[in-house]
Amino acid sequence: MDDYGLSSAILYDTAVMLTDNGGGLEPYRRYISNFNSSNQRMEFLEQTDNGGGLKDNSKQLAVRDANGNITKETTLYWSGLNNNWDTSGITFRVFDNQNKLLSDSTVNHVMGVPNPWNKSVYTYDGSGNMVHSMTYSWNGSGWDTAGQVINTYSNNKIVTSLEQDYDTAGWVNSYADSTGYDNNGYYNYHLPKYWDVDSADWIYDQLETRINNSKGLPTSVFFSQWNDTTSMWEIQGEGEVSYDNNDNPTTIEVYVYFGGFKLPTPFFIRNMYWEYYFNVGVQDAQKKEHVVVYPNPATTNINIVLGERKDATVKLTSMSGQTVRSMQANGVQKATLNVNGLPAGNYILSVESEGHAPARQSVTVQ
Repeated sequence: MDDYGLSSAILYDTAVMLTDNGGGLEPYRRYISNFNSSNQRMEFLEQTDNGGGLKDNSKQLAVRDANGNITKETTLYWSGLNNNWDTSGITFRVFDNQNKLLSDSTVNHVMGVPNPWNKSVYTYDGSGNMVHSMTYSWNGSGWDTAGQVINTYSNNKIVTSLEQDYDTAGWVNSYADSTGYDNNGYYNYHLPKYWDVDSADWIYDQLETRINNSKGLPTSVFFSQWNDTTSMWEIQGEGEVSYDNNDNPTTIEVYVYFGGFKLPTPFFIRNMYWEYYFNVGVQDAQKKEHVVVYPNPATTNINIVLGERKDATVKLTSMSGQTVRSMQANGVQKATLNVNGLPAGNYILSVESEGHAPARQSVTVQ
């Protein structure tokens, strides 16, 4: 599971990746993490085996504000020549009082000398949707405008995203996204396209369409390519997904289309297995720490059943480590968190209260 880094959602101390080069499974990479008292990752170490066993390779260090946002992220690499850690780069982030990212900037270190590299500034509408981002690059003495992204929304769901680069002639189109939703508000359509400078026109890439079940989970995903000769979309592949009673995906079957017809035998099959453990010695029963969250996926509000927890702190964090929503639930058994206006995607909901282990659950906003 590629879930590594300071903003990882999996709170492990150590993860080991193994490979088989013909002589059996052997470790070839290891990740070691350190956390603060709020279970927020502060240090992430990567070790690799380039011959002679696992050795230090890179490290990330975090500085967080009171809301858990990473305001400073330092990347270091191990110098075997000097036998010490060398700083590679530092990223600084600024957040407002609503935990929205206002700007980020990166400084690269070359031979121990810091040099500004790039920065971005973000703008939001009244509902908290990011409608514009501007990117700048360092020219050696000042900041040059480099690019921008312009987003549009409908009912607080992103509909279009336009990327443009800046050159001597002004703004030039680069890339555009169109996103659609079904009648229940679930994501079911994605069309990317690229700008062709020579023809001064958009070039279609690949169309993705989905069929969702009543819970908004995709059961069929179709991938189509644009045919310039017929000026039509042609289905190239289809993915079919099955789920267990807990809405975890259990099987993904990928089919190939040829001449407009679906081949009967799957080209690729992935099976996933899930295990559930209770009564493992944590307060005698893990269910005491369980927090019920519904609906999931959510569009406007998330309900959190706190159970025995009292005076709980509830936070919703993006995959980049940004706290996008937070609230204090005192003296209640159920809390409601407003997610209206958040960009569609996956988030981590955390609940912390005195006398209970922190509870975390993945939440999808659509």
